[in-house]
Amino acid sequence: MKIKTKLTIWFTILVAGILTISSLSVYLFSLAYRQEDFFTRLRHKAINTATLLLSIPNIDANLLRIIDENTIQSLRDVKVWILDDTKKILYSNTDSEATAKILPAFSYMRWTDSNFRTKDKQVYLCIVYTFKKNKYYVLATAEDYYGMAELRNLRLILIIVFSICMILTVFAALFNTRQSLKPIKDLIQQIDQIKASNLSSRLSVESKDEISDLAKTFNKMLERLEKAFETERMFVSNASHELRTPVTSIQGQLEVALIKDRSIDDYKKILSSVHDDIKNMATIINGFLELAEANTEPSAVKFEKVRIDELIFNIKDDFSKHNKHYNIAAEFDEIPEDEESITLNGNPRLLKIAISNLIDNACKFSKNKKVIIKIGFDKDNIKLKFIDEGIGIPSDELKYVFEPLYRTHNIGNISGSGIGLSIVYRIVTLHNGTINIFSEINKGTTVELILPKNIDSSINENQTDGIFKG
Repeated sequence: MKIKTKLTIWFTILVAGILTISSLSVYLFSLAYRQEDFFTRLRHKAINTATLLLSIPNIDANLLRIIDENTIQSLRDVKVWILDDTKKILYSNTDSEATAKILPAFSYMRWTDSNFRTKDKQVYLCIVYTFKKNKYYVLATAEDYYGMAELRNLRLILIIVFSICMILTVFAALFNTRQSLKPIKDLIQQIDQIKASNLSSRLSVESKDEISDLAKTFNKMLERLEKAFETERMFVSNASHELRTPVTSIQGQLEVALIKDRSIDDYKKILSSVHDDIKNMATIINGFLELAEANTEPSAVKFEKVRIDELIFNIKDDFSKHNKHYNIAAEFDEIPEDEESITLNGNPRLLKIAISNLIDNACKFSKNKKVIIKIGFDKDNIKLKFIDEGIGIPSDELKYVFEPLYRTHNIGNISGSGIGLSIVYRIVTLHNGTINIFSEINKGTTVELILPKNIDSSINENQTDGIFKG
């Protein structure tokens, strides 16, 4: 069953219940009021008759009957009996036959106090009446014709009003449900149009309610999906593009080597060239793997306490073993008073990848192969500066350096994959940090990282923007 049908049914049932309770309440209150009103008027009629009979000496019974008949007004077919304390009938406005037929109904009444009861729409009243210290019994009975007629009319009116209201309720429920679910229907139509080819599309909702919140949540999911698809597409495209060159080179060299026998020196040259191509492939593959790791969802990254100076010196030691021609110097802007000043909450492996890439870039693009790392800190952040005297980055290309595989036009024949800064940017973003780049052509480049000390794993991916300065 569709939600639209469910809402219509439940809304109709709810309104029907409210109308039923309201109608029953009106009818029952009216019924109780009519009974109380009829009892009061019947009681007054019976007492008036007794008062006339007992207060006027030697009043004629026939005359009293005439008075009763002409003062009934809204009461119809009222029968009254007045008995003395021995229950002898002193007065009756009915004949003996009617009296003999009706009086047995009063045998079930209490004769000790005034009371009444209803049987077969007939009201029976017994009043203990004291006049001049003598006790009398006043009996009266009648049927509330007018009250019952009014109640029948009231029932008919309530039934008609209830029926009309239920018809209107059904139409109102259908209209209200249609209007309430219209945003969801529009949302479904928009979602149905989104395919893998247009994940950049976003849902739009004009209202500011729960439907809007749902659309915003769905849009965030689309952003994550788009990013995942784009990362996969980029990885496959870039990997195939970058790996094609070394694979083709290796294949060509091996085919040439197999055409004829060659000298040992020739084979050594070919193997050395193949080895260089394989090293280049390994660099590219490792770069893509690191980029994929840096693109991990923030919530999946594990953070822990990292002392930044120890991490930098460990990285420096690693470079000194494998890249002995690199000249790496690390120094503090000011000596920290305690280790907490230079400790941040981060992922040590990712931070190591980012810092290693910056060191490698600084040394690789500098003739003196030198980089100076300055370590600074304040109350909330740790600031790292990587300073080199390299070829610099053209000012008009600074905004592109964090794009995967982008390489500036002035790097010449210097090897590289163009992935390193993309990895750095993503890792810094994961740590809720900021990157600033200052660069001058042929004078050098300074890369500044500002990393907050205390962050959690629920980081806003889009919070960080790099600031590039020429």
